[in-house]
Amino acid sequence: MPSAARIFGKHFPIPIPPQLADEATLLAHLGLSTKELKKIWWYRGRMYHQFSIAKGAGKVRLITAPDRRLKILQSKLAPLLDQLYSVRHPVHGFVPARSVKTNAEAHGRRRFVVNLDLQDFFPTITENRVRGLLTSLNVDARVTEIIARLCCFNNHLPQGAPTSPVISNMICYRLDTELLRIGKGARAIYTRYADDITFSSYQPPALLFEGALPPVGRFSRDLLALPLRGTFQSNGFTINPDKSHYADRNSRRIVTGVKINAGLNVDRRYVRHIRALLHSIETLGLADANAKFVAAGGKGSIAAHLRGKISYIAHLKGRTDPVVRTLALRYNTSFSHQPIKLVPTVEERRDRSVWIVEHSANGGEQGTAFFLKDVGLVTAAHCVEGVSDFIVYHPTKPSNQASVTVLKRCEHRDLAILGHAIHDTEYFELGAASRAIAVDDVVKAYGYPGYGPGDKINVRSGAVSSLPIKSAVQMIEVTQELAQGMSGGPILDAHGEVIGVIHKGGPNEGRQLAIHIGVLQKWAQE
Repeated sequence: MPSAARIFGKHFPIPIPPQLADEATLLAHLGLSTKELKKIWWYRGRMYHQFSIAKGAGKVRLITAPDRRLKILQSKLAPLLDQLYSVRHPVHGFVPARSVKTNAEAHGRRRFVVNLDLQDFFPTITENRVRGLLTSLNVDARVTEIIARLCCFNNHLPQGAPTSPVISNMICYRLDTELLRIGKGARAIYTRYADDITFSSYQPPALLFEGALPPVGRFSRDLLALPLRGTFQSNGFTINPDKSHYADRNSRRIVTGVKINAGLNVDRRYVRHIRALLHSIETLGLADANAKFVAAGGKGSIAAHLRGKISYIAHLKGRTDPVVRTLALRYNTSFSHQPIKLVPTVEERRDRSVWIVEHSANGGEQGTAFFLKDVGLVTAAHCVEGVSDFIVYHPTKPSNQASVTVLKRCEHRDLAILGHAIHDTEYFELGAASRAIAVDDVVKAYGYPGYGPGDKINVRSGAVSSLPIKSAVQMIEVTQELAQGMSGGPILDAHGEVIGVIHKGGPNEGRQLAIHIGVLQKWAQE
């Protein structure tokens, strides 16, 4: 039996929670009498019920759930077992503050993805393995027997027990350590979410395979490198022969159901399903739509089903995403008594208010624009010099470009108001400052200097240094550098309100200047 040091990669004993010191202490902590323990010991099989849940693609997952009393006991054991487990960095399943989203984020926009799956994950973790694990951690022998007995069903971990997640992660500790080392050797990122294993890299992961790279799609597990296959075998696991998948830069790359090609996203079919259900409600009415949903195999109410699916997309893509907002608005129209509340954070609102303006005139021009309440889409006049129509887009999806026109432009004030047909779910609006601006006020400038694909909004902090008037135009001078590309962007005060529109600046300019918001408001009303 491997030692605790070998399993957890430590050179010192892992502290045992005092509640696991001996049988009497454990039973007292659980509120469990010896008589009840004996009953559970021999009749635990009767304390579980099994049911199936849909996995998608017509497949189901068998859940073995304990009854109320056994679940209470397991829920008291789980936190104690958590203290025995040191979370590995690549592990995202059953770990606080981690999820399928963090698992997908770990792989960023890497171009090559290898997905593997552990076959019969929980059934593979037998009661003997659980006892061996606890024994290796120097847990009292009798306590080990009791824990294994309370946490296992039919000689293995049941999928549905509160203790199964942490025990499975503890069992996989050595596997995670070895796969992490293999991943590093292949210059690949490794993560695991329960039985889903992912490797990703910027270059073809040739070292993960025995010979040539497989074609895109499913591949035989026998094509994997011998050391990789041997690692699974030596740790008591088997690779699912039907779930080995390889994706390259030109194909759809999925990590635990999340598409990572260009930011986090869901499969198009997922969104189409939601839209189809919403359309059904809007055309047939709620009662008939719900009956149709149930007849097609849907479980529960159509409202709960939709709410869960839309909330999941919001979790992945953010509450400001246009698709999320559009779906939520349609849902709220049909279910106004229980709306989905998508209140963005201050940062999300500011980010989605500031866009990029771009055209090919004058050798190519790129600047910043923002949406201002009661005014519209605003930028600097010199950013749209010599053009009547051009494009704006948000960096979250550069390919989603919108054509805009110049409604009003003043070269003297260096201001322009743009006409657009962008749907209101695509953007937020900033408000104009309601307080007087003074020297030494703390401010932030927003824009896209030297924008390139993948860049996010640039935020520069500083303070108001003076309030000069140039050519009869009230301006604001700030201490932070206003680099090229930020022109037309907003400067916000400490309350998140717009005090000015960036005019010019940078290392070659003597001053960093913005046009006062009052100038814009007065001109817009003329």
